[in-house]
Amino acid sequence: MLKLVSMAALAIGLAGPALAQSGAGEMSASANGTALWQFPDRRALDPALFGTPAAPANVELLPLANRLISADGSAYTTIKNPSMFSNNIKMTTGTFSMDVVDLSAKDGMGSQDTVDMEATFVGPNGRAFRVTMNRVIPKGPDHPFFGGVGTDVLMHGGTGIGTPLVAEEWSYITAWGIGNIYIDGALVDEQRVIHIMVSERTRDENYQVGFGVAQPDELEIHLAMPPLKGAPDGPVASPVPTGVMLPNGMEQPFVHVNFYGGATLEGNRFYSAS
Repeated sequence: MLKLVSMAALAIGLAGPALAQSGAGEMSASANGTALWQFPDRRALDPALFGTPAAPANVELLPLANRLISADGSAYTTIKNPSMFSNNIKMTTGTFSMDVVDLSAKDGMGSQDTVDMEATFVGPNGRAFRVTMNRVIPKGPDHPFFGGVGTDVLMHGGTGIGTPLVAEEWSYITAWGIGNIYIDGALVDEQRVIHIMVSERTRDENYQVGFGVAQPDELEIHLAMPPLKGAPDGPVASPVPTGVMLPNGMEQPFVHVNFYGGATLEGNRFYSAS
């Protein structure tokens, strides 16, 4: 469901390290313990956001052709095709560590934003995954990327920033970048598109996601790798080589992991641990 990123912004080498001022805009996030892996599934559609077949809403966010309708024709049920935002999950464990510098509020190839992220987690097949990211994507295709790193913004839902399949939520840190994926210690692919969010918690105590923010005072860290990668001439469609086989015999083409265990956030002026 993540759209292709602009060719200029994803061209390799155009979004290297910035010249950050010491201390300015610095934030960090971490987690260690409970995590979850998301499998593809058909996400239920919120009637408050998408309306009904008789009175559809937000068609620009989710076209009518991508919506399934109930047998009696009175309501939208789910999206037509499985997405990377679902309640088809497997609980696992993992660690997450990220440092960002947010110095540029607007998109542009001169962005001074930086990111340094590393995540490790156990996949649903028992294999050890490691994902790293150290380069931002400074310009978004259809909505702002805030120079690569955004802080304290509303996202998802009806905002037009990110997917409408997740409830509108406050994001303390959001970042888009390029990185690598390792499985069992071996590099399996590089120059992958990666999206990170440190946000309000949308999943409830049973780790199910509904239509609203379930626990606004708790943190949820997302690591999403869509089937896209960067290349010298721009982005290319490319399934993530996860090695995770689905019931239909196909390999899962994306990674979407949430981290919860001991989640912390430092340096954000609007967040304080309770």
